[in-house]
Amino acid sequence: MERLEDLASHYATVARRELGEALNRIASLDDEGTLYDRDLARIAYAYQRMSWWQQVTDLTHGREETVDGATALMTVRQRAQDLLINARPVNNGGLFALAMAESRRGGARAFLNATEKLAEALALPVDHDTRPADTATPATATERASAPEHRP
Repeated sequence: MERLEDLASHYATVARRELGEALNRIASLDDEGTLYDRDLARIAYAYQRMSWWQQVTDLTHGREETVDGATALMTVRQRAQDLLINARPVNNGGLFALAMAESRRGGARAFLNATEKLAEALALPVDHDTRPADTATPATATERASAPEHRP
């Protein structure tokens, strides 16, 4: 397994552990125990974070079409970005549906934040010194005014 696949597996395991800890809070409640909304929010958020990393490991381990770690990471990042950009507002379903939609967005944002540096490192290097002539920006009025005039 390559380094990125190992890293994705590690993050998925950490996310599963965090979800397990959040679920243990409910499992360990006694008859007098109180379950707070923050406990449920922690579970929902941990589940969503875990699901993004699970998608990466599913891609690298053949649950879907098997791809390398870099491709898997960038594919799932694109899915997370799509969710944040294209998610429709929840109009019905009550507070639970709203809370779950918010946890999905929070999980996607956490995944994107956690993988931002990796995505930058995986991006193709850009040669900033060379630009095609058709993409050169036109000079501004002040640049044209201060430039010496050239007459043949």
